[in-house]
Amino acid sequence: MANYVWTARDLTGQTVVKEIQAETSTEAKSILLAGGYTDLVLKEDDVVSAVNAGFSDRPTMFGEEIKVTAEERLKHRDNTSTNFFWAILNGLKQSAFFCVLIIGYAAYQGYREHWWSVLLLAGALVVWVIFLTCVSLPLVYYHKLIKASDWSRWDEVLSLIETLRSVRKFSITGVPETELIRNHAKAMAGLGRLNEALAEYKQCEGRPDCPSWLYKLFVGSLYNIAKQYDKAIEYNLLSIEEKSTPIGWIDLSNRYARYKRDVVKAREAMAEADKSPLPDVATTFRVRCLGIIAYLEGDYPAAKRDLETAIEQLEKAKSRPFRDGHLSVARAYLCCVLAKQGDLAAAKKNFAFAKKYLMATQEDALLAECRQLTGESA
Repeated sequence: MANYVWTARDLTGQTVVKEIQAETSTEAKSILLAGGYTDLVLKEDDVVSAVNAGFSDRPTMFGEEIKVTAEERLKHRDNTSTNFFWAILNGLKQSAFFCVLIIGYAAYQGYREHWWSVLLLAGALVVWVIFLTCVSLPLVYYHKLIKASDWSRWDEVLSLIETLRSVRKFSITGVPETELIRNHAKAMAGLGRLNEALAEYKQCEGRPDCPSWLYKLFVGSLYNIAKQYDKAIEYNLLSIEEKSTPIGWIDLSNRYARYKRDVVKAREAMAEADKSPLPDVATTFRVRCLGIIAYLEGDYPAAKRDLETAIEQLEKAKSRPFRDGHLSVARAYLCCVLAKQGDLAAAKKNFAFAKKYLMATQEDALLAECRQLTGESA
């Protein structure tokens, strides 16, 4: 069973976070509806539930286990900025009373001219700030890792993985090893060492945070990075054959549309995805995929509507993982749509936004299509 996390409105009208264990997201939704909850929004699905299982060693502080609630996970997920300054500021905000107490007591000791006490208290505050920063380091570096992966900066990905492993030695929190192996395998595939990537990731299969269906889904992404799209689709199908998930179906729809230009199979896969609740972070991916399908079908008004909707949503979601890639691909296809509609100025504007990403990630086919339709030479 997976652990599904939802936001909902309870019988008193209050917005609450609910964690429901169920076999599917549809079953979890039915349980909440039966309990009288409304305005349901799925926040964490099967995939996130599996990944969360990787945190088997719960962090402790002063001998007490630190329990991270679903509410806290959602709060961190929506961070608009995650850097060293944020780490310090966020830590100080969370321990404001403690910090004010130290500063107030130090001021009192200064008033009494007990300067050694003042120095000791100031030192304690500095140590506390350093501690807060260290606690946040894994999250800071992990955000950097996601950014580097999104832009296919594979050497940087490898460097950040080593940094995260080093940080884990002295931090009370850390990124699970399976997640680091996943990203290391992605880098190997991106650097043209696919066989090494597959062999490395094979060791994760069957772990609590890497069930067989999720393993197959990610193997498909490794083949996708290596631009072996038929193999990517093969493993995508194997994954959803074992466990049908909306994310798996949307990935399949996207691959059929973008890499095979097969709108019939793309529509069929999307229809399967729409049978189950989709986590909110994936709804933009769905709309973008629908826009691409409509473009390939020649329905340019629908394609423009869906792609612009996806872009609007992504513009607001500053902290969304892999946002740059989703946004650039959406703008690239919108460029193609606008060019087909004769709005060449707007098409070129969108292409200018997307071009740097397309070149960095070697999206050669889409890059060539944008250039052809806008009349730009290579």
